[in-house]
Amino acid sequence: MKRYIVTLFFAFLLTGCTSSGGISIPQLPSSTPSIAFDSLYLRGVFNWWEATPAYKFKQGSGSWYVDVELIADGQPYDFKLSDANWSPSQSCGAKYKGQPVMIEATVYLICQQNADNLQFTPSSTGIYRFNISAASAGEVTLIITKR
Repeated sequence: MKRYIVTLFFAFLLTGCTSSGGISIPQLPSSTPSIAFDSLYLRGVFNWWEATPAYKFKQGSGSWYVDVELIADGQPYDFKLSDANWSPSQSCGAKYKGQPVMIEATVYLICQQNADNLQFTPSSTGIYRFNISAASAGEVTLIITKR
């Protein structure tokens, strides 16, 4: 009789584990929030790190861009991308401190709280276009071209 009760108890436990019941597991939010390109600004030493209308990214064909006049004095310009509030998930920058950006080279930016400043040193004074677009896994690509 004891064996029968023990067997019945374990059978009851197993059926309880396999039933779907009425419990649903909530879905966790995505670990990589989408980037709101329409809210991003180019922020750096050239504009005192402010989110001003002249430095807001505009939508182009397949990417977002902003044109900036830079002076070539041999010093790098530190910069990042961010929204007006410096939201951690919307602040995009370097994977490591002082990551350089070369003209017409694709750079992958991370968008998270601990993203570092990027550095660009223009070779000549002029207007430079900062083009950004979505990449995989919450990254953003950046290409700087001279206009």
